[in-house]
Amino acid sequence: MNDDLYISQIELEDEMRNESIRRFEQGLLKGDLSETKVGNYLIYGYINPLKEKLDEFLSNSGLGKAGRQNSAAKCLAQLPTEVSSYLFIKGFLNRIPLYNRENTRLSVTSLAVYVAGLLHDELRIREFEAENASWLKTIKEDFNKRELPRNKRLEYLQRVIKDADQDWSRWSLTDRLHIGVKLLDLFIQISGDAKIEKVRQGRHAIDVVVPSEGLLKTCERIKEDCSDTTSTWYPMIHKPLPWTKDSLNRGSYVSQHVTPYPLVKGGNSAYRKLLKDCATKGDLDTVLLAVNSIQDTPWRINPVVVDALSYVYDNNIECGKLPRADNKVPDEAPYGLEYLPADHPKVVDYRRYRATIHEHNRRSVGKRVLAIRALTQAERFSKYGRIYFPHDLDSRGRAYPKPYPLNPQGPDFIKGMLEFADGKRLGEDGLYWLGVHGANCFGEDKLYLDERAAWSQEHITQIKEVASDPKGNLWWTRADNPVQFLAFCLEYSKAYYAPENFVSHLHVDLDATCSGLQHFSAMLRDSVGGFHVNLVPNFPRQDVYGAVAKVANDIFNQHSVGSGDNSGLAQAWLKSGFMDRKVSKRPVMVKPYAGTLTSCLTYVRGSVEDKLEDGHPLPWPKDDMFNFKVYGGKVVWEAIPKVVVAADQAMKWLSEVSRAVAKSQPEEHRIEWTTPVGFPVWQYKFKTNSRQVRTHLDGKVYKPSLVEETDKLDSRQMASSTPPSFVHSLDGAHLQLTTAKATTHGITHFAMVHDSFGVHAADVSTFSRIIREAFVEMYQQDVLQDFYDSASQFISEEFFENIPPIPERGDLDLDGVLDSEFFFS
Repeated sequence: MNDDLYISQIELEDEMRNESIRRFEQGLLKGDLSETKVGNYLIYGYINPLKEKLDEFLSNSGLGKAGRQNSAAKCLAQLPTEVSSYLFIKGFLNRIPLYNRENTRLSVTSLAVYVAGLLHDELRIREFEAENASWLKTIKEDFNKRELPRNKRLEYLQRVIKDADQDWSRWSLTDRLHIGVKLLDLFIQISGDAKIEKVRQGRHAIDVVVPSEGLLKTCERIKEDCSDTTSTWYPMIHKPLPWTKDSLNRGSYVSQHVTPYPLVKGGNSAYRKLLKDCATKGDLDTVLLAVNSIQDTPWRINPVVVDALSYVYDNNIECGKLPRADNKVPDEAPYGLEYLPADHPKVVDYRRYRATIHEHNRRSVGKRVLAIRALTQAERFSKYGRIYFPHDLDSRGRAYPKPYPLNPQGPDFIKGMLEFADGKRLGEDGLYWLGVHGANCFGEDKLYLDERAAWSQEHITQIKEVASDPKGNLWWTRADNPVQFLAFCLEYSKAYYAPENFVSHLHVDLDATCSGLQHFSAMLRDSVGGFHVNLVPNFPRQDVYGAVAKVANDIFNQHSVGSGDNSGLAQAWLKSGFMDRKVSKRPVMVKPYAGTLTSCLTYVRGSVEDKLEDGHPLPWPKDDMFNFKVYGGKVVWEAIPKVVVAADQAMKWLSEVSRAVAKSQPEEHRIEWTTPVGFPVWQYKFKTNSRQVRTHLDGKVYKPSLVEETDKLDSRQMASSTPPSFVHSLDGAHLQLTTAKATTHGITHFAMVHDSFGVHAADVSTFSRIIREAFVEMYQQDVLQDFYDSASQFISEEFFENIPPIPERGDLDLDGVLDSEFFFS
């Protein structure tokens, strides 16, 4: 062990701890306290007592009598008391000085009017919703898609209600003052966590609200507890401590500065004991070997890529998913526009254009923060020759790196900055696979493998020009994954003329063809689905997304004939040519992971809007585009099971078994299964007596029940959550088995991302075979039968009859995977 390196790692972990505390405290001092972990904790504790006190006040008030009390009661009676309680507490926490108390005075009047304003906004929107439910739903969907902040949502809704010739205000300023003061009074009665004091302000004294000492101490305690569990994770410069049967709850960092974390996120004490027992018996050997091999992979930063990426970012050059450093500036208004009336179509179009630019800039803020943090971390860790990314697992067995945002599972502009620290000679076919990787990164991943390798050879001149001057020659920024393509150019240009002895540091990735559908097709030996997701030696490469789009277009053709309700819409879809693999891709991808009709409609709607933004002409009247998008989404949803039959059958069967378990209410309160590599999965979704308090502008909160707690399983949630969890666990098992088998063949460097597996170029030929062998080996056992055997112990006899038989297997020869070029490519 290198003592200096070990000491440096401990110092780095001490810095991580301090940074975690600093960032947590910084978060408390900006924005709304109610949106933080501290705020959530306080809301949870206050809401029921305040609701009960407010109920008591309203029941004892004669609403027809005059006076402040009854004026407030009359207004407060217009909203559910849990909503009023929630909004008051939220407003109180956002205004009262709990952490930054210097020169801050909160008058009773300003707090009262503010919190009553929150209640009034909610009431006014609920009144509007009563008469315009569909309209408001459409408006809110648009809000959510654009992630508009509260003030923008409120401004828009006020304008909508005004345009509908309705008044916004319902309560006078005096009403609001009485309402807010009454709520504050009730809050003080139930908690004692605020008090009113008189302070001098010039010649006058004003009443101010101050937090009690007890509340301040509570906030400090919660802050300390939360900061202990809110960690900033850096890459390691020392090799991570390995996961063993004796360290399943310790984590892989080396010092006490890092809060210990378990191998598997979540899980109760009974599950942790089971995991320990499995590890002790050797049942987790494959899992532990895989996770340790992945996190033992040494990486380093490619400084040339970081420098070029920084240049592109600083100069706002378009580069894949890398955000712009500066906001976009809208074009000047056309000449003469200022003389036109506000409702003129040209004025409306220009305002809409400016709103689009503004929205883009607003949504870029978070992406910009991610990019800056990643670049900053990359520059910092570039001085180390070797860095590591410790991993843990989610409850389904999927592996994730702890450090963020710099890690090998990041987006293209982050992955492209990383390369293996240890190089490996390309050998006989390393250049071939390097060429395939380059074509994949550029976007030529639908070609045959030989054609991809040839593509890179044909573009060697451009590749060399990029490598010699990546800031001057920006051809690389046009690639689908531009930053990884730049890293490829830097290597390929050097390796091209003397490949066998060239030492490569690049990871070459092989990607699955919609892995969720591959798993479902394999477990049911579905020859139709297996054909579309390349489980057989297909030539040419099959495209399941394109196949679904074709079926959708066939449905359009059927609907377009005659004078049916949807004939016009079907004709418009056909004429526009909008239905292609880009529109069907997201709905098909999420189908194995509990995709719903609602999610399908959302993805199709987004794809249509992307096409319109790209300049495609409007295919349907503007004021009825909503119906155009919904109809297209429903047709895609109808088309998917016609292509992926087995996936639909398997998901329905898994749902029925899970529902039977939930209805049986077994003592163990779960459904469980074991993956083909021995990893135990426990799934449980409980009913709750808590009700969700929802508001139109101010979010939602779960209102806890202090009367009764329940540990009854929720059959609906169990039925919907188990199928995606099951297929995710198979994703994780395939990755783990592949990694473990590869280590026995001497492969030591891994870039693993769920359904994208990467190794050195020189190892790809061997690794490609291992990926396929591991997949076929997994499905030598009947995973659905194994699932049923595990679940049946939790099902009461009365519910067995509700479970349909396990779907029948088809005639797919799974050995075809071994010879399928495009299974992972």
